[in-house]
Amino acid sequence: MAQQMSFWGSDARRAKGNLLVDLGLERVARDESGGEGSSRYRKVWGSGAIELHSYCMGWYSFMQPGVVFVRHTGRFYSCLPGEPLEPGKYGVRMQGRCADDLLGDVRPLVGMVVDYEKAVLSGPGATYRESCWRHFQKMPGVRAWLPPSRALEWMESFLSDLEATPRAREWLRGELAV
Repeated sequence: MAQQMSFWGSDARRAKGNLLVDLGLERVARDESGGEGSSRYRKVWGSGAIELHSYCMGWYSFMQPGVVFVRHTGRFYSCLPGEPLEPGKYGVRMQGRCADDLLGDVRPLVGMVVDYEKAVLSGPGATYRESCWRHFQKMPGVRAWLPPSRALEWMESFLSDLEATPRAREWLRGELAV
């Protein structure tokens, strides 16, 4: 998700306009006094809302546990139901949860990423997203994940058959061996 967050940062600063807004996310006013950093973007998704920020991204529900990815830790956390968390201030709503449950919790977020990336392919196109990926690879201290087209395939596999989808590096390694 760190790679995806970098892509969204490029999409927000795109010379031809904010792609996040063009593809249906609402820009939420940031709290300038709170040291919040970048803008927040929100989209209603399923029985909750997706919210993106440079510090974190998450799927928040009023009815069931949501999930938050915190960029500086590189980890997902379960989140008790409620409004989206304030970036950088996570409090008691973030909870530990077993890995199997967390894999289920993350599905709405991954589903939104898949839909969003398909819209990018239909709009700016694969060449645009590949250039974002090349830029991400050059950033200091980052580990690039799968190339964009392969990442989309892996996420679709994850959504269609969670049990049969190996970790991305194992999935790619298995394909290279064929």
